[in-house]
Amino acid sequence: MTLNYHINFEKGLFGKYKKVARKLPPKSSIFDIGCHTGTFGKILIQLGHQVAGIDKNEEALEIARKNGLDAILGDIEDYKVLSSIKKQFDIILLMDVLEHLLSPVEVLKRLHSILKIDGRLIITGPNVGYWAVRKDLLLGRRDCPEAGILDRTHLHFYTASSWKKLIEEGGYKIITFESAEGLIPLEHILAKLPVLKLLVKYISNLAICLKPELFASIFIIEAVPKG
Repeated sequence: MTLNYHINFEKGLFGKYKKVARKLPPKSSIFDIGCHTGTFGKILIQLGHQVAGIDKNEEALEIARKNGLDAILGDIEDYKVLSSIKKQFDIILLMDVLEHLLSPVEVLKRLHSILKIDGRLIITGPNVGYWAVRKDLLLGRRDCPEAGILDRTHLHFYTASSWKKLIEEGGYKIITFESAEGLIPLEHILAKLPVLKLLVKYISNLAICLKPELFASIFIIEAVPKG
């Protein structure tokens, strides 16, 4: 198996990873589902957190363990694998994971057993309602790339409203729902002009804040168990 999702953080955290790290309480116990090579987990350990993880890629897990993660090989959709985890965690990370699962609602329900009473889920996932996807569909384009919102390995495609429905059906109450990453049309081009750079960034941030369902490419969601 290849290491398709290996991320390089030599220049520091960025995008959704930076936002997730900022949401973590000090010295949290974290279970990173789909931890892959553990490059993000390694940074979280350096920040003072305890990080365990799970992934189906054995080659990636060998690297994750070298990066300091207490990582297990397995499929989070396998009930026996999940039931073998006896520890409970402050934070469960599901970063770009749920859209790849056959039964994400069932996985969310089962995760209650390994989440502390006052614990939280932190989820990131793509927004199929993103303006660029809408534009391509309007123009008759429907590619299945190796990565991105329409990644060929995605089994589900969520908008803002369907993400919220998924989390609630899994037995959780959403406490924050916001953009993790996003762009407005022509931002890459206009931001290269020094005279417009700050203005474009301001407009982009405002647009993403006011209309995340349209301008966010990735959402970040914090949720706690209902009741």
